[in-house]
Amino acid sequence: MSGVRHRAKAGSSSGKAASAEDGERAYTNQTSETETETENESDFVDDSTRKGGQSGKGGDAGRGLHEKGPGPFAKIGIKIKNVPKIDEKENFSNLQTTSKWFPNAYKAPDIQEESADELAIRKRQEFWTRTRWTFAMFLSFMFIIASGQFYVAALVVCIKVGMFYEILGLKRNKEKDKRIPWFRTLNWYFFATTIYFIYGRILQHHIEVVHFESKLIGWLTDHHTFKSFALWCFGFVTFILSLEKSTYKYQFTQFGWTHITLLMVVVSASCMIKNMFEGMVWFFIPVCLVIWNDVYAYIFGRFWGKTPLIKLSPKKTWEGFMGGFITTIVFGLWVSYLIPQFDEMICAQDELTIQPFVRFNCEPHAIFKATIPLNVPKWAQKATADMPEMVQLGPKVMMMPFMLHTINLSLFASLIAPFGGFFASGFKRAFRIKDFGDLIPGHGGITDRMDCQIIMSVFVAVYRATFFKIAQDISVGKILSQVDQLSDMEKQELLSRLQAAMLQP
Repeated sequence: MSGVRHRAKAGSSSGKAASAEDGERAYTNQTSETETETENESDFVDDSTRKGGQSGKGGDAGRGLHEKGPGPFAKIGIKIKNVPKIDEKENFSNLQTTSKWFPNAYKAPDIQEESADELAIRKRQEFWTRTRWTFAMFLSFMFIIASGQFYVAALVVCIKVGMFYEILGLKRNKEKDKRIPWFRTLNWYFFATTIYFIYGRILQHHIEVVHFESKLIGWLTDHHTFKSFALWCFGFVTFILSLEKSTYKYQFTQFGWTHITLLMVVVSASCMIKNMFEGMVWFFIPVCLVIWNDVYAYIFGRFWGKTPLIKLSPKKTWEGFMGGFITTIVFGLWVSYLIPQFDEMICAQDELTIQPFVRFNCEPHAIFKATIPLNVPKWAQKATADMPEMVQLGPKVMMMPFMLHTINLSLFASLIAPFGGFFASGFKRAFRIKDFGDLIPGHGGITDRMDCQIIMSVFVAVYRATFFKIAQDISVGKILSQVDQLSDMEKQELLSRLQAAMLQP
C-alpha cells in the first residue's frame, strides 16, 4: 500500500511538473514577439531594489530578483537582467508629470547642495522679487479702488474665479474627467449659479435704484431667488444623470468638494461686496491691515526671526508675529485717521454706476467725527514739539470713534487672521504641495494671497452687523425704488402728503 501511495504521489508530481512546463512553454510562445519589451520593463526597477537584499530593506524583493532562487518573476517567464540606475532627478520629473491626483505634489530633489554664497544670493533674489510684485499689486489695487465700487466688485469676482480654479484642481483626476461628459463644465456651472444668487441678492437693490431700462436686467432681477434655485436644481439633476458606474465615488467626492469650495470662496466674496457698498472704508482698511501685517511679519521674521511659531509653517517665527502685531496697530491708527477725510471712502453707495472715478458727497456718520477727547502725555508733546505743525501734539487731541473700531479690526487682523494662513499651510501639507499656484512670482497662487482675507472679510461683516450699522435704513434711493412700484393714484397721494409736510412749520 505504501508503494502505491508513493507511486501516486510521484505521478501527481510529474503531472504537475508537466503541466507547469506546458504552461511555461505556452506563455513563452505567446510572448516571444514582445520579449524585448518585457526585458525593457525592468528599467523601471530602481537600483535601490537590487540593494534591498544586502541592506536589509526590502530583502525579499532583492533576493527574489538578484540573489537566491529564481524569484517571483521567473514563475511567469520574465528574466530580469542587469538593471541600469535611474537618475533621481529625471525619475522625480517623470513622476511629477504623470501624477494624476496631485500634479504639483512632487518636486525634484536638489542633488547638489547650495553653498552659503549661492543660498544668500537666491534668498536675496526671492526677497526682491516678492517686494516688487507686492508694490505692483498694491498700486494696481489702489487704482481699482479709485475707480469705484463696480470695478472693485469685478476684481473680487476675478479673484474668486482664480481661487475656485486652484482649489478645485487639487482633487482633479484628468483621466476620470475624460470619461465623464461635461463633468468639469458642471462644476463651473454651479460656480456661476452661486455667483448669480449671491451677487444678485446684494446688487438687486442697487440696480433698482438706477432704473436700468433693459429687458435682460429686468429678467435677471425678477423672481431672482426662485430662478437661482431652479438653476441649481437643473445642475443637480444633470449631475445625477451623468453618474458613471465605475466613478461613483469620484463623482460624489467632487460634488461635495465643489460645494465646500463654493461655501468658502463665494460666501467670503459676498461679505466683501456687502461691506464695500456700505462704504469703501469697510473694504479698503481691512484689506490693508491684512496686507500690512503680512508684509511686516515677513520682514521681522526674515531679519530677526529665530523662535519658531507653529509647526505647520516652519518659517513663521514669534519675532515676525509680534513685529507684525505692533506695526499693524500703529498703521491702523494712522490709516483710520487719514482715510475718513475723503468722502468717497466713507459714503455708502446706493446707486450702481459703471462710471469710474465718481466723486461722492455725503454727511459723515457720527463715528467719522472727532468727538472723543484724549489727553496727551507730556513726553509725547515734547517729542513732537520740533516737528511740523500738522503733526505736533497739544495737551488734548480729538479722536474719532472709528479709530477705536479700527483698533479692534487691527487686533483681529494681526492675531486671528494669520491663522487663516496657517490653515492654508496645513491644507497644502495635506495635499503635499508648496503653493496653490504660480500665477504671482514670489507669492504663489491667488489663494496663497487671499487665505487671510477670507476670514477677515467675514469678521468685518459680522462686526458691523453686531455692534452698529453704518448705513441708514431709509435713504432717498431706497424710497424711490419703492415709489416705482406704486400705482398712479398712490403716487398722487404720496405727492400730496409730501407737499403738505413741506408746508408745515
